[in-house]
Amino acid sequence: MSPGSSRTRTRNVFEPLSASEVAQPWQSRFGIPEDVFSGYQFFRKAKSIWAISDAPLPRLSFESLGMRIMNIKDRPWKPTTCALQVFGKHATRNLVHLDEEQARLFLEGGTQVIGPDMKLDLAPEPASDSASYQAFDLASDQASDPVSGPMPGYVVVFYRGEVLGCGLYSHGKLISQIPKERRAGEQPGR
Repeated sequence: MSPGSSRTRTRNVFEPLSASEVAQPWQSRFGIPEDVFSGYQFFRKAKSIWAISDAPLPRLSFESLGMRIMNIKDRPWKPTTCALQVFGKHATRNLVHLDEEQARLFLEGGTQVIGPDMKLDLAPEPASDSASYQAFDLASDQASDPVSGPMPGYVVVFYRGEVLGCGLYSHGKLISQIPKERRAGEQPGR
């Protein structure tokens, strides 16, 4: 890299965000109360939202900061599996509870049909306030339909009361969003 090329790069800095800006889409999609996000600081860097404990930061340059909790490069925004494992236990909407066989398939990264006999949270979601989404340039989530099941989108996946991670519900199917490197049966270097 030539000395002059560093001046042409866009600086990729962490921009502070308020807890309410971050909490609003989580509340809208998953019913997670805003107070769950107290005690954390939030930052946007490029197309990701990061969370750290609410403690003073040293004046250094950071490549990463705490835990990445949201990917906002696409619509709709995507929660990370790690973030759902921390905050998802507080979710009251868009939940899928799996049995042992279904959980195994989910953790292996599989796709499975989910039917009306499954334990799904089908409570309708409130209308979203698009002004709250401007910080992330997010699309509003659609409401769940208590008769036909959840609307397409990301869901919190549980097994025996514990959050496994993020799933994508689409056309009656649950598509695992477990990162490849964390999937059951995956071996390093594969």
